[in-house]
Amino acid sequence: MRTFKIYTAGQMSGLTYDDQMGWRLELERLVRTISNNVIFVHPPHYYRYGEGMHQTEREAMVWDLAQIRDSDIVVVNLNSISKSIGTHMELGFIEAINQLSTKHLHLIGVGKPDVEHPWLNEVLLRREDTLEQAAAYISAYLLI
Repeated sequence: MRTFKIYTAGQMSGLTYDDQMGWRLELERLVRTISNNVIFVHPPHYYRYGEGMHQTEREAMVWDLAQIRDSDIVVVNLNSISKSIGTHMELGFIEAINQLSTKHLHLIGVGKPDVEHPWLNEVLLRREDTLEQAAAYISAYLLI
């Protein structure tokens, strides 16, 4: 059975570790109730702001983008997307991969964006209102 890699994107700066990880761990729990053939990559687990886990921001950025490139699915929390330039850059990177390479990353948005822009809708494969809906869609259509 194939193992799928899911990367979770969303605001980190200005949030506590628990706030950064809360939605991510809930999504993982929901997906794992249906399928165990998944590896989750949660960036806050590896790079925590203010804790000196990385020496430069470039190190964190290169790591994040390499993890995205190696993923099958990216789930992005849209609720506070306006506050995260890093998330915007990740979405641009995903779109570049999808447009310029033979690989395709499935990008699923969760929540209601706190900013409106037509490109945001265009880069998403699908947008769900809740983590439960996103987990059900991922499990039914993408983990096959």
